[in-house]
Amino acid sequence: MKPMNEMPIDKSGIEVRDRLRLDKKLLAPCGMNCGFCLGYRKEKIPHCSGCFDHKGHPYWGECKLYACATEHKAEHCGLCEDFPCDFFVGYFEGAPNNLQGQRDAILRVGLLTYQKKNSTEKYLEMVKKLKGWIEKF
Repeated sequence: MKPMNEMPIDKSGIEVRDRLRLDKKLLAPCGMNCGFCLGYRKEKIPHCSGCFDHKGHPYWGECKLYACATEHKAEHCGLCEDFPCDFFVGYFEGAPNNLQGQRDAILRVGLLTYQKKNSTEKYLEMVKKLKGWIEKF
């Protein structure tokens, strides 16, 4: 598999990774875009076919956020009446000094709130604009 900086271009002139980012089917309830996942892109073993395909049981175990969104009948956490909740934010924080987890939680809250207020299409455009920075989350 080619490294991220050498992703192939498809017939429409769009890099494959950008096409993955723009696929609505890859938006997990937590705000993650499976198109960024090395497992989904088959650049890492085990491979994964996405959160919805696995019904919240990806290769790393059970996703309690997927279960919570399903229980609340929300397509994504941003549509839940309780969002943002302590459960959502705490899910990413982990240890008290986990700054990356805290940044992830804040980024996801912002993106999901933007998606709820605007649209999934506008959310995807925002992700596209943030592409270099957001890959780190």
